[in-house]
Amino acid sequence: MNRNILLFTGLMQFGFCIINAQNYPVASIPDSLKTNAYCVIREYNRTFELKSVNSGTLRIKKVITVLTKEGGRYADMTIKYDKNSTVSVKDIIIYDGNGKKVKNVKQSDIDDYPAFGSSELYSEDRVKVYYPDHAVYPFTVTYELEIKQENIISYGVWVPYSGYNTSVQHASFIFTHPADVKINKKEVNLPSKKPGVSNSELYEIWEVSSLKAIEEEPMDISLAERIPCVYLMPSRLVYKKYEGSADNWGEFGRWMYSLYQGRDIISEAEKVKIDMLLKDVPDTLGRIKAIYKYMQGKTRYVAVTLGIGGYQPFDAITVSETGYGDCKALSNYMYSLLNYAGIKSFPALVAAGRYKVPIFTDFPNFFQFNHVILCVPFRKDTIWLECTDQKIPFGFLGDFTDDRDVLLIEKDGGKFAHTTKYEATDNLRICTSEFSIDLTGTASCNIRTVMQGLQYDNITDLLGSNFDEQKKWLLNNSTLPSLQIKNFSIEENRKLIPSATINETSVSKNFCSFSGNYMILSLNLINVQVPLKKMLKPRYSDILISRSFVDWDTLVYKIPEGYKFEILPAAMNINSAFGSYTITVSGNGNEIIYIRNLVIREGRYKPSEYKNLYDFMLSVSKADNTKVILIRKV
Repeated sequence: MNRNILLFTGLMQFGFCIINAQNYPVASIPDSLKTNAYCVIREYNRTFELKSVNSGTLRIKKVITVLTKEGGRYADMTIKYDKNSTVSVKDIIIYDGNGKKVKNVKQSDIDDYPAFGSSELYSEDRVKVYYPDHAVYPFTVTYELEIKQENIISYGVWVPYSGYNTSVQHASFIFTHPADVKINKKEVNLPSKKPGVSNSELYEIWEVSSLKAIEEEPMDISLAERIPCVYLMPSRLVYKKYEGSADNWGEFGRWMYSLYQGRDIISEAEKVKIDMLLKDVPDTLGRIKAIYKYMQGKTRYVAVTLGIGGYQPFDAITVSETGYGDCKALSNYMYSLLNYAGIKSFPALVAAGRYKVPIFTDFPNFFQFNHVILCVPFRKDTIWLECTDQKIPFGFLGDFTDDRDVLLIEKDGGKFAHTTKYEATDNLRICTSEFSIDLTGTASCNIRTVMQGLQYDNITDLLGSNFDEQKKWLLNNSTLPSLQIKNFSIEENRKLIPSATINETSVSKNFCSFSGNYMILSLNLINVQVPLKKMLKPRYSDILISRSFVDWDTLVYKIPEGYKFEILPAAMNINSAFGSYTITVSGNGNEIIYIRNLVIREGRYKPSEYKNLYDFMLSVSKADNTKVILIRKV
């Protein structure tokens, strides 16, 4: 379901108006808007004229000055549309840095082809694309187009910015609609608004100017939380025979439920298979697991965007017969199988991805959700099922959909729930290793590493690889010098909080270095913390540590005959708001034991706290480079 229901959302970087200037010299751009900018949005004006609750015309004009090669992608035109849309590109003009016209782009230079993604089997969407072929920077490109749309169930999002390192000289959005059409809206970070009434139509105007470029910062929050946005939705949802309300999330969910109605029927042949599958499984949890394994074994994920903006799933029989479906179709199929077995479940809309984006609880909309999973209430707990991944362990979500608000699609309306939150003690990396060092400084290594929870999730590609690929991965991701892997094995424990254990036997040459009669032993070559990027400019974004985790290393070193240690590093304990770090070093005879524990705490912190975070991680990094001097015995 990775698609906004209204194709206007994909157009949000364009606008329309009559611009008096006939050329666009770069010299006329204020210096403040060039700072940190790859490109400048000179004008971005957009007019959306709503004819009825579900039809309207969007007129667009945008003027973009590209300052550097990095900004070239922001000058590309990509317009998605479908059978409900008619797109007319009126004009595309390219100017050089002095504002002199280079050329008018011909219609034949604009590509138009089916909009298939890499994971899509079929889509009704098409796309018009134009990539400016001007290779001399800076240059300016202007776009003017018109889109007529029918069967609209969302009015899109207006976002003046195109992304990081873009500034905005001027942008406006004019929205008109009939007086009998009620509009719901959400304004975020808007400096001004101009509402008004004209004849029998209502209109609103949003306008911004002189918006400076925003730079991406380490561990920053989503750009969507930092920039001006206007979200528009109809109060009344109308798509052919499907009608409903978007005045609250309950009504919105009820309309979504109507799209699923009648699509949970399974064939008589499949009923027989499910009966046979469950005949010797008396407990409910076991039955859920068995059906989930059955579903995973016979389906695969393929994106399909058909009808009602891609929000209505294929029916369960079609998924069973073809063996494929997108997230909503596969979740509906799993729902249908559970329903036949007498087990209640609910499709859940979720905002999947890197950022855990806050959901507008006061503004029902299509924009914030992009994925569907399945919620299975079980006793006093909840089981969450990711139905698009044929290898993910039962009940595990991973960092794609963990710890976020979701909307359950129920007969009585939409209801919010929260997916599993994995705590620091769930997300473990535990390394227990032994290193036998010889007189040349070479170490024979026996390394056992357990990755659990979201740390397990980080290595799922490794788990699905063949032997040669796994060995290559281990070599590429090791920090041990001159490593030669002799043998290794990887085992999975596919419980609700899954783990994987990597056992490795290897040899590391140059493990120790020499200086005269001294052998220098680095106590932590396994898991050294890399310092954060130092902020050389004032920071603007909040600091976001998305998830907590624990790293625990116990490393035992057997030093060679003929060497001894006299002084071992003192224990160290570092505490901060962001986590804690401890190391202890002990020794006996020819053995040194190094124990390291790093805890990182998730949270959202003020920009002013970045120096404290930087100092904490730098202290950890320095401590991770602790060494012991081994002295040759006389």
